[in-house]
Amino acid sequence: MKDNRFMQILLDAKATKTASASINILNYNTARAVIHAAERAGRGVILQPSTGTVRRYGVKEMFRMLDGLRQGASVPVALHLDHCTDSELAKACIDAGWDSVMMDFSARSMEENVALTGEIVRYAHERGVAVEGEVGVISGVEEEISHDTAHPATYEDTVAFIEASGVDAIAPSIGTAHGVYTGTPVLNYGLVERVGKLETPLVVHGGTGLSPEAFHKLIALGAAKVNISTALKQVYLGESRRQLENPKINPIDFDRSVELAATDLIEKHIRLFAGEDIAL
Repeated sequence: MKDNRFMQILLDAKATKTASASINILNYNTARAVIHAAERAGRGVILQPSTGTVRRYGVKEMFRMLDGLRQGASVPVALHLDHCTDSELAKACIDAGWDSVMMDFSARSMEENVALTGEIVRYAHERGVAVEGEVGVISGVEEEISHDTAHPATYEDTVAFIEASGVDAIAPSIGTAHGVYTGTPVLNYGLVERVGKLETPLVVHGGTGLSPEAFHKLIALGAAKVNISTALKQVYLGESRRQLENPKINPIDFDRSVELAATDLIEKHIRLFAGEDIAL
């Protein structure tokens, strides 16, 4: 895995006690915005389309689009499939040249989660592709992934899952949630601290809405990858609505304004995850 961009970004973050930003891009404009934000911050970044986005554009088509965008980037850019429950879709992305896939069989039994994730790990590793897995159930909605109730992970289950499945990165349920928080989440910092000491990089899902203080603490304890999805959707739609209020707006200026708003937002997150004192 030494030549795998996804792992290089995660291991560099882990070694420097920072976290890589992993952003759920929506289209060409938001992908450009994320890459520009990473270049302005001088740090590598992970583009992670959801399975719904990939199905919308097509596996090979999306790879060609994003691979073309990152070719001229001045920082490392990895391409990662997020929250996949479809083994055939994951294999198609692996075959197309993606750097990594995240398999989410967390709603199944531990035995099924290990078996199904492990199958993809073996397939991916033969092709130089990394795999992220999930232990416990993270609540909230992430497109077709929806869980009303969280099932927290334990340290013992997390270690057992890593060893049995062979995943390259692990996302345990630590109290975060997908979507918009209705209150202040209660995070299991103790679990983060213990898992953060393992060789396998720790991933935090449900980053949108956490305070800068919470981010800094999670990263200090060992989180090497933090996912951001809802925040980008909010700024994308919010700036789109604002631009549409201008009767003289033209498509090029519209796209430019939305892209710039997204770039500014993501740059703040990238810098925050690198340890800078940034207000969101």
